[in-house]
Amino acid sequence: MKEDTSKIYSLPESVKLYRFAEVSESSIGEDSIVGDFSRVRNSTLGVHTRIDRNNFLTNVIMGNYSYTGPFDMIFHCKIGKFVSISYGVTIGAPEHNYHLLSTHPFIYNKGYGLLDDSQLIRNDKFDKPLVIGNDVWIGCNATVLRGVSIGDGAVIGANSLVNKDVPPYAIVVGCPARIIKYRFEKEIIDKLLQMQWWNWDDKTIKEHPELFTSPINQDILTSYL
Repeated sequence: MKEDTSKIYSLPESVKLYRFAEVSESSIGEDSIVGDFSRVRNSTLGVHTRIDRNNFLTNVIMGNYSYTGPFDMIFHCKIGKFVSISYGVTIGAPEHNYHLLSTHPFIYNKGYGLLDDSQLIRNDKFDKPLVIGNDVWIGCNATVLRGVSIGDGAVIGANSLVNKDVPPYAIVVGCPARIIKYRFEKEIIDKLLQMQWWNWDDKTIKEHPELFTSPINQDILTSYL
């Protein structure tokens, strides 16, 4: 990606916007990147975030060190820290109302000219909250529907359709996604949720590399609690 410095708004100097990247009414933390042709609107991104090329983000809160792959679409949601989002992922897309005669938006969008203002119905396509926890990994081409909560440490398999809540540290795959196993034993998961390492400052993480580079066991975790 070739850096484009011609469209840097009131952002920290360490933020890099690449070719034709657009940022509007958004806050982006230090040492972050927005890739080629990506658009970030009405969003708040933490430090060291990475938005790859050809992304569209609107009304997104994203925590520190989280990143996306190319060609992701992310709408109206809260994403935690250290989240890994692969390419081709759709999160929180607007929904259509299939309980009425037609699913077409002409019934609430006056731009189509078929109904008068007084006849249009109210439709909030983003009324269902969507929350993704910390240290979550979302595989390529996955889709996460609105109204879903994904717990800390969860893994979403490639091409999965997530239409219900995912517990912390669960691994889910399929369409619709189902739990196939958990990353660790329950005792270890409980300790990790208590530890919440993703809330440590950079200095603390750097001081304990062995925790992140060695196999996890209860004895190691207990020494950090």
